[in-house]
Amino acid sequence: MSSRGSFLGSAKIIALWTLLSRVTGLIRDMRLNAVLGQTWVQDAFNFGFLIPNLFRRLFGEGALSAVFVPMFTDTLHREGRPAAWALLGKTVARMLAVLIALTLAVELVLLAIWFAQPEESKHRLVVSLTAIMLPFMISICVVAVLSSILNCLGRFSLPAAMPIVLNVCMIAVLVTQSSVLSPQSCTYVLAASVLVAGVLQLIVIWPALRAEGVRMPLDLRSHDPAIRAMLVALLPVMFGQGVLLVNSFLDGWICTLLTRGPNQESNGTFLGWSFTYPLEQGAYSAINNAQRLYQFPLGVLAISLATAALPAFSRSATAGDIDGLRGGLARALRLAIFEGLPCGLMLVVLAEPIIQLLFEYGHYTHDHTLRAAHVLRGYGVGVFAFSAQHVIMRGFYSLKDTMTPMRVGVWLVGLNLLLSATLLWHPGIREAAFGISTSLTAILNIGISLWLLRRKLAERIEGRQIAAGLLRTLIAALAATAVAWLLRDPAAHWAADLPRIPRRLAEVFLPLSAAAVVYLLAAAALRMEELGWLLPRRRGRIA
Repeated sequence: MSSRGSFLGSAKIIALWTLLSRVTGLIRDMRLNAVLGQTWVQDAFNFGFLIPNLFRRLFGEGALSAVFVPMFTDTLHREGRPAAWALLGKTVARMLAVLIALTLAVELVLLAIWFAQPEESKHRLVVSLTAIMLPFMISICVVAVLSSILNCLGRFSLPAAMPIVLNVCMIAVLVTQSSVLSPQSCTYVLAASVLVAGVLQLIVIWPALRAEGVRMPLDLRSHDPAIRAMLVALLPVMFGQGVLLVNSFLDGWICTLLTRGPNQESNGTFLGWSFTYPLEQGAYSAINNAQRLYQFPLGVLAISLATAALPAFSRSATAGDIDGLRGGLARALRLAIFEGLPCGLMLVVLAEPIIQLLFEYGHYTHDHTLRAAHVLRGYGVGVFAFSAQHVIMRGFYSLKDTMTPMRVGVWLVGLNLLLSATLLWHPGIREAAFGISTSLTAILNIGISLWLLRRKLAERIEGRQIAAGLLRTLIAALAATAVAWLLRDPAAHWAADLPRIPRRLAEVFLPLSAAAVVYLLAAAALRMEELGWLLPRRRGRIA
């Protein structure tokens, strides 16, 4: 992309491929729930996959790219391709050394934990699956860096398609092995397929890099100031960009600890404290299913937009074009809210029929649907904030400010932990506490972050335009939500005599389609610029 080009076209390309990857991920989750149900076995697998999956999301969608892309872009434009390739080689070499050492250390800790657990302990399965899948974080972090290089060179399709490889590998295991293996045995084969997928992703992406002339001379020398600066910046970025991800890990840890496993007493102890387990088995699977669904629009829309915007933000910051950075940031933020707010409200209103359509098959019961829908409503409230947060963070990182997001993130992680650990004891909330607390802290995050970012952009951030866009978006989204709410029961009544699949499709897509039409009509009536920016005939105006 040229310096005058719009990031919107790139965002659409990323969104298309991300949509395909999310669809395959949804198929994977549908099969996983049908085979395992919301049981302790699935709880154990989801928690075992949590650590490598967090690294995938953090590095692939956040911290490493946020630090590396501005530095690589600056080197590429100022010093040329040979210097950029040298920076790439040093970055990958150093990252591999750190990740391999970290993986070995964690594997030793997991081994010690495994031997310390009684044979009948519910945690043995969790530890075993975590140990198997942990090395996946090495390959996925390398793929994240290589994907960032392709993005900087204007290639967005292949990086966005990388998760499809993982999803296909897992689907293949679930389809071929679930009928011949027990659920627990199937999870071990599934964990092994994750490692295979990591290797396949490297095999798929490398030819595209070679075709672009990319070279990667590995170099472990430590005296390069650029590498030292990047390593110093990486940790605070991980805290700032990864506040959602740290929240996810802590939520998973608390949920697993406070869940009563199969054939386990209702009372437990922790560090001498006796308590009654507030959560039943399947709680973490309900949370995981709800997270998958709110992350679907988040990944397709907001993260695609933020990923495409970061190189553009970085070019403006490198050139000293504060007005260009301010304008691009405001437009990207308004688009993120324009897309995220109605999506989140639809998840709130249609949570139960959506989960029933996608997951209620095989061993997944209607009770499982009700539990996951309860959690999803809590996350749905915050989708607009999750979307805006990704864009705002890219604004900080384009200015090479990593400390501010870190400080905000650290405080909010503590608040999220406190809210989750408090609310889950309420009988009417239980596992929904994790969705509610995550949404509340994300909303607080964007308010604080915008105020701090404004100070870095000469006390101007086009606040009036952002506020006006937010108000119009809220009006249009509430109108669409009212339509979906009013049509939900009539749609269910009309489709009651249809076969199962057509009935469930009607219960979701009749109110959803009507709401989408109302939202677009309301946006047009309110003369919202965001709607025009998404149309090809207006693309030039956002450049």
